[in-house]
Amino acid sequence: MSKRKLTVVATSPSPPPPLKKKRKTAAKRPVTYEIAPVPSLTTTYRGRLGYACLNTVLRHQAPASSAVFCSRTCRIATLAKEGIAFAKNLGLQNARDLITLIKWNAQHGIRFMRVSSDMFPFASHPVWGYDLAYANDVLAEAGNLANSLGHRLTTHPGQFTQLGSPNDKVIQASIRELTYHAEMLDRMRQGPDAVMIIHGGGVYGDKHAALARIRNSITTRLPAHVRARLVLENDELCYSAADLLPLCEELDVPLVFDYHHHDINPGYISAPTPPNDNEAASADTAADTSPRPGALTIPERRAHADRVARLPEVIWDDVDLMIEAKDKEQAVLQLYRTYGLAGVDGLGAVDGGE
Repeated sequence: MSKRKLTVVATSPSPPPPLKKKRKTAAKRPVTYEIAPVPSLTTTYRGRLGYACLNTVLRHQAPASSAVFCSRTCRIATLAKEGIAFAKNLGLQNARDLITLIKWNAQHGIRFMRVSSDMFPFASHPVWGYDLAYANDVLAEAGNLANSLGHRLTTHPGQFTQLGSPNDKVIQASIRELTYHAEMLDRMRQGPDAVMIIHGGGVYGDKHAALARIRNSITTRLPAHVRARLVLENDELCYSAADLLPLCEELDVPLVFDYHHHDINPGYISAPTPPNDNEAASADTAADTSPRPGALTIPERRAHADRVARLPEVIWDDVDLMIEAKDKEQAVLQLYRTYGLAGVDGLGAVDGGE
């Protein structure tokens, strides 16, 4: 990228500091998304395929002011200067864009989506937090639309949501975060399938003690309406499906099975085979990701690939499958084409821009 040359002329024996060179802003080319030729495969799977948080086509619409996304946020310093109304306005914009995302999904045969945890910035903050009553109408509109279209919405609060932490302040923050997510889903009039998925979190040197704290947090500290939406998911480092399944069965908390995490951290349980099998009894939703091509080490294998080439080899027909890939909705559309799951002819090249 070329840089503008600046000349500083000294007019005194002690010249001022040199000016910083300014960069020219290069014009950005429109981004083109493609579904390349794919093999034609068969499957009996007829569940819902979904993607997480961001639609790449809508996010990169030109001009940038027309971009559609649900994760506008800000900094604490901005709130201190502008007031909480600034964050609330961002939340309204995010919620309105969710309506657009749901409509786009319906037009393209997608009926499953993870809602961004950043929909309402700082809503669970101990100082700046706020309830969502002010956004009730737009949330109800988004939720009613999703319900009318058979569209499932879920959430996945961030990795800082740790119900097994030995630090009580962390548990308090986690409960606030889950309560915020539950309120958002409640105000969207979502049924019990609209779940909040979290990992077990850290083990803190003693997995047994951490699991006991998770149990205690769920049974004694979570409000009933929050617990009703809670789901646990196996991860690739700390808690395998084998670690979480006994707790899920004991507390009647569904278990989401992540195939990619299981491949890295399998525990003693094999990948789910149809629902009569014990380990599948608590399964609610599956997640599938693929490591980047050539990934060998665990850090390399943890990174998401751009697309997922195939559905899991073992999957029952009606489970909802979240595709965690960098190309988001494009990864779903590629699987639709690969397996003939939806009519996506003509969507091989979708132009966007920034």
